[in-house]
This record gives sequence, structure tokens and C-alpha cells, in this order.
Amino acid sequence: MRKQRRVISFSLAGERIARAPEVPAPAGLQARCAVELTELRVPYQGPHHQEWWSLGLEATGPDESLRHGLEATAALVLAQDLPGGVDLRIDDSRSYADWLRSR
Repeated sequence: MRKQRRVISFSLAGERIARAPEVPAPAGLQARCAVELTELRVPYQGPHHQEWWSLGLEATGPDESLRHGLEATAALVLAQDLPGGVDLRIDDSRSYADWLRSR
């Protein structure tokens, strides 16, 4: 099995959201949201494989900005094409635990 993770952080300043610098801000001072896109390649019948993807968002910062930061980041990320032509559909969504049980 092969696992590849991509993590990008975004910061929220007022109503604007932008990619955050690589250096993290002091905890709790600035609204931020980390986006993680993970690809899993699982061997399947000889040389073939199945691809599985996960998308996670984690908001940090002052309590009053968490929801707005999370929603603004999700809207920005989901409005763009994802790497590798990934097409994430709600019908294919499930928790990690459900995915493991199906294996």
C-alpha cells in the first residue's frame, strides 16, 4: 500500500482567506484551517491497484472564528480542481472506520 499526504494551511483575516505561510502562527491567535488530501493506493489483483482518497479540514484559532474559517476554507478548496483529477462525490463519502470495515 502507498500513502501520499498533501497538507496546506490557510489563514483568515477579516473576510479574506489566503494560503498561510509555512511558519505557524502562535496557537490560538490567528484563525487558520489546515486541509489534508490523502491518496491511498491499495494492491488489487496482481499489478492493478485501487485508489482511495480522503479529505480532512481542521480549524484552529479563536472560538468565534472556527466555523467561519472552516466554511470559507472548504468553499475555496472545493471550488478548485483537486490534484490528479480527483472527483470527490458525497455518494462515495464514508468515515475512515467504515472504509476499513469494507476492506
